[in-house]
Amino acid sequence: MKELLNEIGIKKIVVTVGIIVAIVIVIIFCLKLYNRMFAGTSYSKIETIMVDAAKDYYQKNPKLLPQMSGGNVTIDVGNLKSSGHMKDLSEYTKKLDGSLSCSGNVSVTNVSGKYRYTPNLKCGDQYQTETLVAHIRNLEPLKSSGAGLYEFNGGYIFRGDTPNNFVKFSNDLWSIVKIEDNYIYLFYRGKGDYVSVWDDRFNVDRGDNSGINTYSISRIATYLDTLYTNSAFLNEEAKMLLTPYSVAIGKRDENVMANDGSIEKSEVLENKYLGLLPLYDVINASLDEYCNSAASRSCSNYNYFSYIMGSWWTATADSSTTHRAYKINGASISSSPTDTDLRVRPVVRLVNDALYVSGDGTEENPYIIK
Repeated sequence: MKELLNEIGIKKIVVTVGIIVAIVIVIIFCLKLYNRMFAGTSYSKIETIMVDAAKDYYQKNPKLLPQMSGGNVTIDVGNLKSSGHMKDLSEYTKKLDGSLSCSGNVSVTNVSGKYRYTPNLKCGDQYQTETLVAHIRNLEPLKSSGAGLYEFNGGYIFRGDTPNNFVKFSNDLWSIVKIEDNYIYLFYRGKGDYVSVWDDRFNVDRGDNSGINTYSISRIATYLDTLYTNSAFLNEEAKMLLTPYSVAIGKRDENVMANDGSIEKSEVLENKYLGLLPLYDVINASLDEYCNSAASRSCSNYNYFSYIMGSWWTATADSSTTHRAYKINGASISSSPTDTDLRVRPVVRLVNDALYVSGDGTEENPYIIK
């Protein structure tokens, strides 16, 4: 009996210790989770304080702002403190951790006469303001198989059925197609009903209004310029995060197998805020080894573009004709008469210092930027 009681006592001790250990683990986990959530919110508030201080400073010193579009100036938080526009950073961080040593600045960019303020805050190894580019490169592993981010042509592209490349931008859904020269290119995934012919001008070769497949003078290029001014498509906050780029508009034959962009980039339309996707980007998004040209039906396999409903235009014209351009339907590529009405899914390029706010890139939890 004594041995039985002893055994029961030992079991109780073991169970009690186990429960205590479990409780401690849960408490530690909750504290870490709370600290992460609290700290993230607090750091974000500090960044807001920095931006508000910089706005107040330059409102009183407007001649110090960059006067040319694209111009940039940076002001350190030390200067904002000494000029009386904010307290020392330690005053804002002491509630988080009194031992934190923080530094920061605010960058101000002239965007067509308006000013974008971008904070940069660093607090030891606890927090660092992060651009979306840096966030993706730090957390998205490079793939050699399966859906995800791939190294390509000196940059990066997303490939496969379900890569985590969704971004909430201008109150709508977009996908990251690629990163080139540290710039992110976004493709419109929203449900907005934007439709246009590629072109319907009089074609001398055909003797009718079937269109001319030269992008630089096309109806669709004009349509995109007009769409950029549509606030229902791009709000003013979103426009502040865009930078113009050169749209690749080179023509190609459907049997060509060069997919490094050299054909499409052989001709460009410069300084555009909205463009269309060049064909090689659709081809490279597929993981099917037989997707190597516009003529390949395999390009709809293992390709996230195959989940986009309806037919939509690319920027690439069919070089074997004067009146046809390539359209995509379920990632299936075909040459279509340019006077056909199809959906328009624009491509934009983000500024390279667009900041990561939240999200993991899934459709349910897309990246949020500011």
